[in-house]
Amino acid sequence: MADEMMLAGKPKSQFYKLPFEKNTRILRLNVLESNTELRAGNRPYYMVERKVLSFKKGVLTIRVKLENEPPVKVYLKVEYDHLLVSCNIDTDENYLGRYAYRTLRAMLWNEFHDFEEYYWPECFNEATGKSKYLEVICDRYGVDIRLKKEFKGFFRPDDYFLHISERKVLERELVTDSFKTLNQEYLIGYCLANTDPVRFHSNHYPFLIPYSFTLNVDNKTVKSFTGFLFEEDDSFEQSELSVNQIELNSICYEMKKIARIQFREYGDSDERSHEIDDLNFKNKRKIFELFNKALPMLSREPFTHYLFTYGMRNIQKRPMKKDMQVARFSVEVPSLNFLLSDKGDYYELKLRFKVKGKIFNFCADRNAMFFICSSLNPTVWYLLECETDSRVVLFFSRKNFKIQIPKGYYKEHFEPYVDEIKRQYELEIR
Repeated sequence: MADEMMLAGKPKSQFYKLPFEKNTRILRLNVLESNTELRAGNRPYYMVERKVLSFKKGVLTIRVKLENEPPVKVYLKVEYDHLLVSCNIDTDENYLGRYAYRTLRAMLWNEFHDFEEYYWPECFNEATGKSKYLEVICDRYGVDIRLKKEFKGFFRPDDYFLHISERKVLERELVTDSFKTLNQEYLIGYCLANTDPVRFHSNHYPFLIPYSFTLNVDNKTVKSFTGFLFEEDDSFEQSELSVNQIELNSICYEMKKIARIQFREYGDSDERSHEIDDLNFKNKRKIFELFNKALPMLSREPFTHYLFTYGMRNIQKRPMKKDMQVARFSVEVPSLNFLLSDKGDYYELKLRFKVKGKIFNFCADRNAMFFICSSLNPTVWYLLECETDSRVVLFFSRKNFKIQIPKGYYKEHFEPYVDEIKRQYELEIR
């Protein structure tokens, strides 16, 4: 028979067990008080001095002092669906003692407490008590538990994982090489305008916007940008533009009209909120379709740039040269590729992409929703195959394109996600 796990110097089986609300790490007041006849009075969070001493092997040790009494230690361990609690005085598996109760009652000042921040299963070495995944800082302000930088994508049971819906791949027009010419009197280029879609009140989806510029004497590089071109007040002659530019401008103007993301306002009804969500998704899907249509034309243009706008409000008459980054738009179709690796005591699921059979890593800070680029050449942008792919890339980009899953709960809590990925994408196992 295997030795029983010891927590804070006593067997795990001798801790009192309190169930969480289903599918959460939330302990409710009614659950706590149904497990004891003790009560804390009208102001339960007063007269209880608490100081966090440590967080080792997943056990939170708290120094607790009640009024006119010597201090004691209370121990909390967060499990998948219940809280284990004990103290160095009286609490055991059959009895919730006064110190443990008063400590928890003070934490449940709002009639509940979410213990998710202390839930780190399979993260601590039993021999050393240390964690390769976490940085734990205990000071006078309490305990700060954070993932180490290299484990930004760490997955715990019941953490959110993107549902990968059926992929609707749009047909893409084949492009043949064509000679690129410049009209020296009407110099026009095209810019991919992008921003963080969840950061500012004037956010927008990525869209294309034409601009006018002047050339340096080498006729190959931009001397200065003279202005963005807007449908309502363009100061150039349509007759001087190529057929390609006329059609591309039309797509640009159509994109800009629907690019702004709509936000919910305080007090909006559920019906209004659903309308906003539906409109945003409809516009997003339409813009992707327009990009798919525009890409063959965009790839023929000799001057193309990328701009991080920090919001639609910054799309003014004249782009700043220091912000405009040279960009090239490839007509090659990228396909998402996953790699599942055995890293010893955990698995790592990494997202990459393929172009013409060659594997590339993503450029971590260059993601324009529908467009991606590689760390090897961040000036070349590739349009994803479908809108679903853009959601997958966005999800993984927030985790540095890697997710780590300890082996102890991989099969039960993460393998179903890997099976879902295999149905939609290429998965390599190493």
